[in-house]
Amino acid sequence: MRIMLVLVLMVAAFAARAATLDEAIAAWLADDDAKALPALSALAQAGDDDAMLALGVIEPRAWEGPYVLGLDRAQRIALLRRPGGLSGESWLAGVTARRPLAEAFLEARQKGDPWPLMALGQADAARSALAMAFNQNPSSLAESDRQMEIPDALRALVWRGAALRLWRTAYPTPPSPDVERRLRGVIAQAFAPEWSGSLQQMLFFSADPDLGVGIPVPEAASLAGRVLRQGRLLAEGNTRFRSASEPARDRALATARTLLTTAPEAAAVRQFCTASCEQALDSCVETLWSLTGGADAQAYLHTPLDALIPQDRYVGSPRHRSDMIRIVQKRFKTAPPNIDTCASKLVFGG
Repeated sequence: MRIMLVLVLMVAAFAARAATLDEAIAAWLADDDAKALPALSALAQAGDDDAMLALGVIEPRAWEGPYVLGLDRAQRIALLRRPGGLSGESWLAGVTARRPLAEAFLEARQKGDPWPLMALGQADAARSALAMAFNQNPSSLAESDRQMEIPDALRALVWRGAALRLWRTAYPTPPSPDVERRLRGVIAQAFAPEWSGSLQQMLFFSADPDLGVGIPVPEAASLAGRVLRQGRLLAEGNTRFRSASEPARDRALATARTLLTTAPEAAAVRQFCTASCEQALDSCVETLWSLTGGADAQAYLHTPLDALIPQDRYVGSPRHRSDMIRIVQKRFKTAPPNIDTCASKLVFGG
């Protein structure tokens, strides 16, 4: 076993002997794990603090990649983790120069706490933890003093959390008068002119109309929001969606498809489809958005580390496209029936 670990590290060092950290990150963004991961591992082994940080945050994503899956267990551990215990330990544990940042990532990973990352300017890398915080306690985002720092692509979670906090079915104990005023102020943001007709506003409207907090949500907007939030494939199985009239369902699907043609949140999906499916662009975008799981799943497609990989560099990269495909292929072993042919080929081949 020890010989195997030494051999893996020698191969990694050989493959990465001329690679800088920038080159390793560029290879990762190019979806070239065979080049990127050995390079990062060699740099981390050599004591590069930023390489330790990068490999530590990338590691959870790397285990299911085809390159890593082609290795045996000992090789995977030697490649992705620093020595320690039976299965090694995260390289985040070895970071020194950026120790507060490494600890913030560990807090987010182990406890689902996004706020240490947010405090260190890692708002995009914190997206998964923000979504987890919403799932654990929907009002936590809306009640935070830092809620205005949450990325615009997750703004609907803040508004929905505020509405849910005022819903007696979800929270039998009412908030204090001061907290209620603040929560209603958060909800009012959803109706501000700059958010009118936006994807985030539609996602907020996807909340059940019986929340009972005085939110005027037209049925068409609520149905369209549900399509955008879950994707068409899941939304069509929803009881409330199925119980709506056929014209209402058709309007909701048309509204969602139209919004996806311009919404900033769907820009990377449009870019992906434009490259291969330009003749059926709108259908491809709607299908790929749906296959990934809608806005709920898109929240988890983000840079692992703002400090080294800005969100706008990750989005639209080959890595981002591969991450989308992997999400789809985890949800569906084969292409669902009655979906756009070109989008199906992008994801499932054939």
